[in-house]
Amino acid sequence: MTAIKSWTLLVCIVSIISTLLEMLMPKGQMEKIFKVVLSIFILCALLIPLKDLSANINFNNKKDNFVKEENKLKNIVENQMKLSSEANLKSNIKKFLNRKNINPEKIKIIMDTDNNNCISIKKIEVYLSEGDKDKKDIIKNELEKSLDLKADVVVGSE
Repeated sequence: MTAIKSWTLLVCIVSIISTLLEMLMPKGQMEKIFKVVLSIFILCALLIPLKDLSANINFNNKKDNFVKEENKLKNIVENQMKLSSEANLKSNIKKFLNRKNINPEKIKIIMDTDNNNCISIKKIEVYLSEGDKDKKDIIKNELEKSLDLKADVVVGSE
């Protein structure tokens, strides 16, 4: 705040000095040269304090913060995509099993992200209740066939 006050004070002083000099300025050929010199003086008086203020600003830090925020945002988006894909696949498996009159206890999806940020599904684990033990092999085959993924069907909890 003190920098703004001192800059404002400097502008006022320069304005007063330039007004006084303009009133004392000789008329004729020297008038144009004197106006140019006075204009340069005013311009320097306005810009030099701004140069001192810009020396205190660290522009590299802002770039580093931007890169960090960009990476943070990228990670958030990747995690949201992974969670969304997992939730969508779980929902589809539940619908598939509900059509077969099977209510799974738990569905676990093992996923991985490669260097290109592509999500790949490694394995699906479906946990059935004891009452659906006899449908285990049928469900496994049908899940692997319909999803084209490796599926493990387990009876009981983990």
